[in-house]
Amino acid sequence: MDGIITVFVCEDSLDGIFTGVYDAWDSRLGHKNVRLEICQEEELELFCQYRPVETDREKAEKVFRTIERRMGEGAITHICQAAASADGRKADAIYRMVVLGLSLERGSEVVNCLTYGPVSTVMDLSQKAWHEAHKLMGFLRFSELQSGVLYGPVRPVHQVLSFLAPYFADRLRHENWLIHDVGREEMAVHRADMGWILVRDEALDAERLKWVSEKEARFQELWKCFHKTIAVEERINRSLQRQMLSLRFRSFMPEFADDGGRRT
Repeated sequence: MDGIITVFVCEDSLDGIFTGVYDAWDSRLGHKNVRLEICQEEELELFCQYRPVETDREKAEKVFRTIERRMGEGAITHICQAAASADGRKADAIYRMVVLGLSLERGSEVVNCLTYGPVSTVMDLSQKAWHEAHKLMGFLRFSELQSGVLYGPVRPVHQVLSFLAPYFADRLRHENWLIHDVGREEMAVHRADMGWILVRDEALDAERLKWVSEKEARFQELWKCFHKTIAVEERINRSLQRQMLSLRFRSFMPEFADDGGRRT
């Protein structure tokens, strides 16, 4: 039927979006007649028919390999980073960028097509997601639990666990640790001298996460004392501090724990 847009509704994950790209392309409905959306509780639009996308790892891997081969490492990196964004526009923007990239003689040039809206959107979302991940690489605080596991809670805007995990797996390779996205109820779990995996935390015991080791408790008190002692009251610049360390990053930092993360 003319004028009807088919909306492919996919899971909010890299595999989900890539499966949506595969299904939308394979539908042969024409690129202008399809749209990708993340599964959200929103009102349905008129003149649209909705198709749920069942995440398929095999389809997602095919799309990943095609993008990497035809569009290059730069494009796949930006697309993966954009897929981690919390912005609902990401799925369709990624689809449009893939369509354009595969139509170019040199697919790698797609990252330079910034006058094309979807490419501009993908590059912008990629930068925002990576920027947050980069900040958390410095702001994340681990606490040693009584079990000896290092526990690092975060509440990021974007889905950045897959960026943080490789970074800390390299630097803390001999430790058992987990990074907990408390907002999404997901964790990156690393076993000493082995790899890391992403898991859901339904079985996580919240009370046990408060039981830090005796050594950890002492170090936290020393760190908070140091943080307070080095401050020069007359030179405190609260505006600059907030630019360098936004309030939203302070909730799980021991040096700000006594005042709800808002001390400057």
